[in-house]
Amino acid sequence: MLRVDKSGPETSLRIESESELDLVYLRQIVRRQKWAIAAVAGLVASLGALYCFVATPQYTASAELLIDTQQARGLEVMPQLAGVMDSSGIDSQVQILQSGRIAMAVIKDLKLVEARKQRIEENGTSILSNTLGFVLPFLFRSAPLSDYEIERAQIDDFGDRLRVKRVGMSYVIGIDYKAPDPQLAADVANQLAEAYIVDQLEAKYQATRRASVWLQDRIAELRDQALAADRAVQDFKAKNNIIDTQRGLISDQQLSELNTQLITARTSVAEAEARYQRVNSIIKQGGVTGTSDEVVSDVLNNDVISRLRSQYLDAVKREADWSKRYGPDHIAVANLNSEIKGLQRSLFTELSRIAETYKSDLEIARARETSLTKSLEQLMAQAKLTGQAQVELRELESNAQSYRALYDNFLQRFMQATQQQSFPITEARLITDARRPLRASSPQTLLIVAGGLFAGLVLGFGVGLWRERMNRSFRLPADVERYLGLDCLGVLPLLPASATTPLPAGQSAFDSSVGIMRQATSDPFSRFSETLRSVKVSADVSIHSHSVKVIGIVSTLPKEGKSTVSANFAQLIAHSGQRCVLIDGDLRNPTLTRRLTPGRSVGLLELVFGKATLDEVSVIDRMTGLRFIPAVVPGDIVHTNEILASEQMSAVLDTLKRDTDYIVIDFPPLAPVIDVMASTHIVDGYVYVLDWASSNRDLVANTLQNAPKVYEKVLGCLLNKVDLKALRHLEDYGSKYYYHKYYASYGRDS
Repeated sequence: MLRVDKSGPETSLRIESESELDLVYLRQIVRRQKWAIAAVAGLVASLGALYCFVATPQYTASAELLIDTQQARGLEVMPQLAGVMDSSGIDSQVQILQSGRIAMAVIKDLKLVEARKQRIEENGTSILSNTLGFVLPFLFRSAPLSDYEIERAQIDDFGDRLRVKRVGMSYVIGIDYKAPDPQLAADVANQLAEAYIVDQLEAKYQATRRASVWLQDRIAELRDQALAADRAVQDFKAKNNIIDTQRGLISDQQLSELNTQLITARTSVAEAEARYQRVNSIIKQGGVTGTSDEVVSDVLNNDVISRLRSQYLDAVKREADWSKRYGPDHIAVANLNSEIKGLQRSLFTELSRIAETYKSDLEIARARETSLTKSLEQLMAQAKLTGQAQVELRELESNAQSYRALYDNFLQRFMQATQQQSFPITEARLITDARRPLRASSPQTLLIVAGGLFAGLVLGFGVGLWRERMNRSFRLPADVERYLGLDCLGVLPLLPASATTPLPAGQSAFDSSVGIMRQATSDPFSRFSETLRSVKVSADVSIHSHSVKVIGIVSTLPKEGKSTVSANFAQLIAHSGQRCVLIDGDLRNPTLTRRLTPGRSVGLLELVFGKATLDEVSVIDRMTGLRFIPAVVPGDIVHTNEILASEQMSAVLDTLKRDTDYIVIDFPPLAPVIDVMASTHIVDGYVYVLDWASSNRDLVANTLQNAPKVYEKVLGCLLNKVDLKALRHLEDYGSKYYYHKYYASYGRDS
């Protein structure tokens, strides 16, 4: 909006945007547009009530399904296929319940398509639908629907009537179906749950069957791979001469046994060699010393040696006894000594024979040791080759075991899957059957009417806001301040029809005491008069520095009432006893002259150009003493603005100021002509007249923006032709203009 910024050294002109939607402004909209808001709200609420009256009642039946993952776990043969279902799993089951597959199963079971066809055949095609199909074939069709189209339409209608939702965060799924028949609604809800359970069983069966077929093919493949791996192991063992027993490889067993035998043979060699060396040492010692006592311990176990030794000891004992008894020289003693020597020779002979035997045993033991050592070396060489082959053998055996384990595992799975097909188990079970509803669920009359009323209020407020935005006129004094940045000096009420009755042709308004041109004097206590008094006070305050105040009355467009305001304002000043001159400054269309002084032949032009004197051109009102200078225009004048801006015009006003207190000039409209902009040097202030609810504020703002010097001298605006009853509904109670309605009655009631 336009505002004068006088903070700087120069006065500048700027435009502000419209007011924001604050609470005060919204309240004002409600007050101003309350009837429009009420009308729209009532219309929408009535439409809602009408819909409730004509709509077909719909009944909603509800059933509940429980997705229990623990129910089938005890009987699951393949527990790895079952698990705890999360939130997304429950949502997936909701989507399955809403799928076309389940819907088609229910439709087929309840024969809903056949029922729809029967209704279409019974109802037939209406004349209205045939007509619309003929006139608007792209929107309506009159040809009968095919079976496929009926089926698709039934599926779409089924989906629109079905509502499936999860109950809170539980595993319970609610199924709601709406239908005009309550029994049909219950049947569909129950049948939908049954179809879902059957579909789950069928899906499990198909999944298990497909798994069984795949497992069967995989088992055959794994069996061939396991057999091939086992065959490779056996071929490798035969090729590398690897014979395995329960205790390990035969080669390992032979090596262990041969090693044991070699140790035993080496022990035998050591023992034989020790015996042989001992016997040789005894023989050598006996040959030197002639004694053979050392033989006793080595040959104790030999029968021959034992017997000879017994004889020897017995002979020695007898020889000692006989030598003591008979003397050493006795023949018997000598014979015993000979016998003893013979026994010694026999002992040594036997020892020699035993020594040869020990020698033979030693050679045999050494030969056996040598043989076992060679055999052991051969087996060790063979074991090295076998050990290298066993590395590859173990890899082949590992592959064979892996294939065998896979084969056994898949075979077990196949047996489980085969048994799983015989278990009719599903996680879903119906926990609440749908019952036949007793009351219709829709339309909900109270809710729809209340919602329609609320929506109507919102829509009505939107319409009111739109009307406010589209209405670019001035309806409130605050609008003048908001959009123009000017003070509103007051509101002039719309005068009654009796006051606006036109005068007879040729009659001057000065000749009558009543009428629109005499309103300020004929009814001095009216709001009209009080408003003009406030304009005078504002003018006095604004231009107090001048001894004579030149006030121009302007408007944006013609027929906004500026001439009426000029006449009444000037009469009001003159009626108060002050000297006032009223000048008709509209040289294009002198409306004021035609009303106050019709038939005059001289006027302002003659006065300006010096062709007549002031007394010759002016007319004095006998009732108020107002001097009026008319504008007598003989024809179209091209340069009226130059006349108003001329020095002669300034000289005329200077002459009038000597004997005058106020000069009121009625100027032409500001928008169509530029005369007002040429008068800024002779006018102290302008009073801008706006036609209430008619003057376009955008036009006014642009007009004043294009005339900044005029805008600088505007004292304020007057809202003319105001409907006071309408204004009371538009104004806030806090507005200062609201209380102007008491002007006419204040002081007269007492």
